[in-house]
Amino acid sequence: MAFPSDGVYDPRAEPPADADASALFMLSLDMLCIAGADGYFKKVNPAFQRILGYSIPELLARPFIEFVHPEDREKTEEELRRLVQGRPTIRLENRYCCKDGSYRWLAWTALPQDGAKRIYAVARDITKLKELDGALRESQERYRRLLEAVTSYRYLVEVRDGRAVATWHSEGCLATTGYAPEDYLSDPYLWIRMVHPDDRETVRQHAEEVLANQDVRPLEHRIVHRDGRTRWVRDTIVLHRDAAGGLVRYDGLVEDVTERKLVEERFRRVVESAPDATVVVDDQGKIVLVNAQTEKMFGYAREELLGQPVEVLAPERFRDKHVAQRGEYATNPRVRAMGTRTGLYGRRKDGSEFPAEIALSPIETDEGVLVYASIRDVTEWKRAEAIMRENEIQLVAAQRIQRHILPGQTPVLSGFEVAGASYPAEFTGGDTFDYLAMRDGSAGFAIGDVSGHGLGPALLMASTHAHLRSLAQTFTDAGEILALANASLVRETGDDQFVTLLLGRLDPRTRAFVYASAGHPAGYILDASGSVKACLESTSVPLGIWPDVDFPPGDPVMLEPGDLVLLITDGILEARSPTGDYFGTGRALEVVRAHRGQAAGEIIEALYWAVLEFSESRKPADDVTAVVIKVAP
Repeated sequence: MAFPSDGVYDPRAEPPADADASALFMLSLDMLCIAGADGYFKKVNPAFQRILGYSIPELLARPFIEFVHPEDREKTEEELRRLVQGRPTIRLENRYCCKDGSYRWLAWTALPQDGAKRIYAVARDITKLKELDGALRESQERYRRLLEAVTSYRYLVEVRDGRAVATWHSEGCLATTGYAPEDYLSDPYLWIRMVHPDDRETVRQHAEEVLANQDVRPLEHRIVHRDGRTRWVRDTIVLHRDAAGGLVRYDGLVEDVTERKLVEERFRRVVESAPDATVVVDDQGKIVLVNAQTEKMFGYAREELLGQPVEVLAPERFRDKHVAQRGEYATNPRVRAMGTRTGLYGRRKDGSEFPAEIALSPIETDEGVLVYASIRDVTEWKRAEAIMRENEIQLVAAQRIQRHILPGQTPVLSGFEVAGASYPAEFTGGDTFDYLAMRDGSAGFAIGDVSGHGLGPALLMASTHAHLRSLAQTFTDAGEILALANASLVRETGDDQFVTLLLGRLDPRTRAFVYASAGHPAGYILDASGSVKACLESTSVPLGIWPDVDFPPGDPVMLEPGDLVLLITDGILEARSPTGDYFGTGRALEVVRAHRGQAAGEIIEALYWAVLEFSESRKPADDVTAVVIKVAP
């Protein structure tokens, strides 16, 4: 790749001497640029165009300060003056104007070169982070109001010789449990009968400890409300003893904490789905929650980390200093953007260390302030940064490419040949496919397309994969699996996100193929002569839009020797030529027929190259994904 003086990438030019650095510049998901002292961009990478919507020539033709939100210009100009006056580096956040008139929040890091004649800068789009922070604060306030509105109830139990002899319940029990005080008087075992069956043994043991005159901690458990709903309650007990220390009475306070439990569960799901290692720490510096990425990054099982001081994740030489810094943060908790890439290190279980950047966010709870910490391994960034400084060339940045969730192995089915491939237009592509092993020995084949590109859709894709794989362990009906996955995704997705997905189920013993499709482009089954035997059209709406939607299966197809199943995404059908023509279904089927004698993987590769040739491009405009199942002749 080459970068001429106007900063516009020319794919026909010869690569420069340092091709690796140029490739990193072009492929980075972060916005990288070089600016001059005259206030104009000299070079920008394609991420600018993807995030802001301007073409590269448009960006090079205007002073960069014109793109900054008017309210942020003074702050931005002040930071740039400090850079020119000799400050080695600056970091700031500001809003940048997009071509469509909207604004994106960017986090900048910039450093001068050649006496500030040139400025190297990298920017990361943190708009979603800003939105999530606002949503989190709104959720916390809503939860606080809900707690204030909860009606609690009190009860008293008189004890004689270690046995309960009389009870009293306040009127608040009706709002919390649905039962009135007289219900408890007429049924002395109602207190345990209304407990959820899975929690009864725990509640019985708790009551025995109380009657044994033991101090106990508040207990949270489920009850079955009189109206049939399951509710969470918190039971706090205070013991009253006589002069000899014997138990004579205990008071209980029962609070409905269902809404808090739901908020906690949603929060746990957010933590678990976060792409970075996430650690939640209490006000004593003890770890109370971690996600799977933390286990992977640090090499600990989560059981080994829970209850430990957070310093266990830091190198020993930094632990005393970190304890002091944690104390300072506790006096003024605030949201802090990702930390600098200097001086921060994580320590794995095996003792190895890695450079890290950390984002902190305080969360207020009844038990005190928790700190939500996102940890990112920036080893690759450090390596790229070293290349930049050593060669004194354009700013080099490397962001870890999101790990694809695509299956690593193709299923082996007797009498069938299977292949799947996805060629993304961007590193965070929206297409996906997967193979599912079902409990009855059938094989599931999923192909889908998540709306949009970027981190949010990638998380939605990961969530979709997780739901499908989990449900396939219990259910075999494709329509039922899609309905259950949809119910979960509706709760997890935003209003502007959805997933089209076709799920097929193949019984290798009978060769029966059944499918259900949630708004996905049609798949096709070709017979041994190449004729279309069946069209697998959509049977319902995309996932994540409406709850309580049915996903009826399509007509089952009995596969015969020589048949071929083709599942594709719209990146193939909607590829366009320079004249505006669509690649379309007809061309896709022609390519498959022409190569049907080849291996399944070679058919997909031929389809991909046909799309590129048709669009006269070295890179697809949209993700190209396909799955091919061939029945042995």
